[in-house]
Amino acid sequence: MTMFQHDANEIISTEDLIKLTGYKIPSKQCESLRLAGIFFITRRDGRPQTTWGHFQNPLSLRPRNPIKETIEPNFGALN
Repeated sequence: MTMFQHDANEIISTEDLIKLTGYKIPSKQCESLRLAGIFFITRRDGRPQTTWGHFQNPLSLRPRNPIKETIEPNFGALN
């Protein structure tokens, strides 16, 4: 398998995280993922853990639901 042919739910290996972020140090990996807007959790040993789905479709690039504004009548005009 190449780097981009993974199941979306598959957890990225430690070796792949090193290749993807360019860092061996877990705190630097976390910083790199955070800056890229990629969701991850920090394990008890300080290493980041995420899935290929989060890497291939980062939260920072997902469309956001627009906030629907409700139109309210001007009750002050009734006075």
